[in-house]
Amino acid sequence: MIIKCIPGGIFLTNCYILGDEDTNEAILIDPGEQVEEALKEIQESGLNITKIVNTHTHIDHVAGVQKAKEALGVGFYLHPEEEPVLKALPESAQRFPQFGDVKVPKIDGYIEEGDEIEIGSLKAKVLHTPGHTWGGICLVIDDQVISGDTLFAGSVGRVDLTGGTSMRELVSSIKAKLMVLPDSYAVHPGHGPSTTIGIERRSNPFIAGDLLIL
Repeated sequence: MIIKCIPGGIFLTNCYILGDEDTNEAILIDPGEQVEEALKEIQESGLNITKIVNTHTHIDHVAGVQKAKEALGVGFYLHPEEEPVLKALPESAQRFPQFGDVKVPKIDGYIEEGDEIEIGSLKAKVLHTPGHTWGGICLVIDDQVISGDTLFAGSVGRVDLTGGTSMRELVSSIKAKLMVLPDSYAVHPGHGPSTTIGIERRSNPFIAGDLLIL
């Protein structure tokens, strides 16, 4: 399995390339401001990108999707409940002018809870984890988890941004969908360093602690 993390942008957002080293097929996940670096990595590695998949569509995760679509000639996929967040992109761009004249990419298909995304001989299972946004998802492939902004090392996603619901729903999603996975599973979040399910189960204050979740 190939997992390449390309961090970048003002929010240090993690974009991922997830691929099958036997077939060289891969998907691009959450291309934001660092889309040029991601495209360069794809070209240099000789990977064949078959899809662009977003864990959610806040501007720092989706700003580079249109450019990636045009460069790679592939479709863009997300959870259907995420579409209203995507449509709010121009409003977000007004608040964050450093993103420039960001374009709202056309959605080519939807992915939902329990779907499996084929990446060569590999399959990434889709987990719908609402909280950070309505249509936020995580991807599980073998013993690796791409968690987007649902779960971080030592923290969880905010719920006060566009599409956010409640901390109670976010933590409930994490406990129901992620904390049932084995401790050894690696977690690759949308910001910051990787971690494991076991570490977060034991030490993340939102999961293991006594924080009051409203």
